Amino acid sequence: MELSIIIPVYNAENYLEECVASILNQTWQGEKEIIIVDDDSTDNSFAIAQRLGDFAISMEHGGAAKARNAGLKMARGAYIFFMDADDVLSPDALQNLFSAIIENFDCDVVYGRAIDFISPELSHEQKIGLKVREFSYGGVLPGCALIQKTVFERSGSFDESLSSGETVAWMMNLKDTGAIVREINHVTLRRRLHMTNTGRLKREEELKNYATILRKRMLKQ
Repeated sequence: MELSIIIPVYNAENYLEECVASILNQTWQGEKEIIIVDDDSTDNSFAIAQRLGDFAISMEHGGAAKARNAGLKMARGAYIFFMDADDVLSPDALQNLFSAIIENFDCDVVYGRAIDFISPELSHEQKIGLKVREFSYGGVLPGCALIQKTVFERSGSFDESLSSGETVAWMMNLKDTGAIVREINHVTLRRRLHMTNTGRLKREEELKNYATILRKRMLKQ
């Protein structure tokens, strides 16, 4: 198995099908598996996951980090790719990421770039209240990173005590191991803005998590 794509899901019934379609319609057509981990959704997300995923599991609600770790334990691929259930891949995302990681044989992680879009079902009033970044941007985001599975042996898994920011904390741990990370100037991710983005609903909690990450970093030094 070449690639395992892991999608944590929590109440994303309106977006999950489009997310998976963007994976299936990639220009890259290597061997892949789609693992969807439902974090005890209260909508129809799990039923949709069972229909769309190669593997779909449901777990007691524990947050994105726990769901990512559960998917990682199931993954058989040599490479790992995480997606958020409400986002969409650019058609050539995987092709560009794989080309970069193959050209740089010693590279552990390749990051692409993201661009925002407003979810089309929103009302005019809702849309004007959302701030869209005009240009593409980099960052530690699911949907941007192609990761060699072996790096998790060095970096460990995601910190399940964090309700957000777990990918940032993981990347900091990864860099501590001396891993080689490359960024490419290609948009791989179309990041959906809507009314229930985690950063919008739990902004205060998110800031607390980042403060926790920084404290842990300082204690390690």
